[in-house]
Amino acid sequence: MYDFLGKVCLVTGGTAGIGETVSERLIRAGAEVIVFGRDEEKGAALADRLGEHCRFIACDVGDPAQVEQAFATIRSVYGKLDCAFNNAGVTARYGALADSCPEDWMKVMNINVNGTYHCMRHELQLMLTRGIGAIVNTSSCAGVVPIGGQVAYVASKQAINGMTQVASIENARLEEGGCIRVNAVAPGPILGGMNSEARLKAAPENTQRKINVTSMKRFGTADEVANAVLWLLSEQAAYVTGVIMPIDGGYASGKF
Repeated sequence: MYDFLGKVCLVTGGTAGIGETVSERLIRAGAEVIVFGRDEEKGAALADRLGEHCRFIACDVGDPAQVEQAFATIRSVYGKLDCAFNNAGVTARYGALADSCPEDWMKVMNINVNGTYHCMRHELQLMLTRGIGAIVNTSSCAGVVPIGGQVAYVASKQAINGMTQVASIENARLEEGGCIRVNAVAPGPILGGMNSEARLKAAPENTQRKINVTSMKRFGTADEVANAVLWLLSEQAAYVTGVIMPIDGGYASGKF
């Protein structure tokens, strides 16, 4: 359906869940895929499974020196970057702001906000050399409609929304008609990762609560998010930029 033949694509947080699914789908569509992740064992296993068109680079996106080194590798090996999916992110322990832990706040903001910033900065620099590209960031339904008990996570995703829209404005019309499109997806409750089968079984009341907040009364899947990500990265979305796209089973619309 989508043609990424000859495209060089970066996926951060790409060794599991949505990131892994997007990496697989991009390779099936013909792309050369670079995956950033902190878990070298998972990364090596992913690259081995996906084959010669996948390169894993161990990188903590919250560390600007590691990001600098990783992008130096991209420049030397590929010489360009066509698409990027900034998906690396973490959450914190549930609890009210008054009872929250500053260490949790710093961890979430460093990975989710600083990490997205560091990567976007280098991505845009690479894309600007050719005047074309597409970036998709991972926001969250919590970045569209805030939820209690997750102050760091909500704040981080709202910051990502802001970065997405600022970058979309700055790069929508470049010299000689070029354009770098910048969008975000805002997933609701998605199976896998933070909603792994083990976690859902261990907390049935919390599982039911997550289901109930969606209009469709079910969890989404990584493939359903990947559908939106690939569309936004593709030429089929050539007139789309600055969008924060809910992929949430009606979670956000049900709050208004």
